[in-house]
Amino acid sequence: MRPNTPGPGGYALAWLVSVLLVDAAVVLGTDLGGPPAGLADAVIALWAVGVSGAFFSLPIAIPGVLMVHLACRAVPAQWVHVAAAGLVGLAPAVMLIVATGEPPELGLALLAGSTALGRLVVVPLVWRRRDSARSVARC
Repeated sequence: MRPNTPGPGGYALAWLVSVLLVDAAVVLGTDLGGPPAGLADAVIALWAVGVSGAFFSLPIAIPGVLMVHLACRAVPAQWVHVAAAGLVGLAPAVMLIVATGEPPELGLALLAGSTALGRLVVVPLVWRRRDSARSVARC
């Protein structure tokens, strides 16, 4: 069976890209006490938001990656994997809608988009894994 997933390293990279996208959007879209005075302030803000974002994303990211992997590992079309990742990224928004009965904030929709983009970034890794598997099969 040919590989249809990016592997553990690819999933880690997809998660990192997703976290960085959300963090950049949060830093750029919120008032953190005024505009950064310089590059150092912007880097510190990105670092602070990034570390907390990465930490708080893990309880959703780990089961989400497992769900997408198990549901899509036999599907060769990578757009299906990207769409599934986006749907899993919507899970926190859906849970909040159910729990509170109120529509979610725009930031929660950002989670779905960043999750899908993170998975999209690692599609070339899947192609590389397929090429490697083909090379080994020929030997």
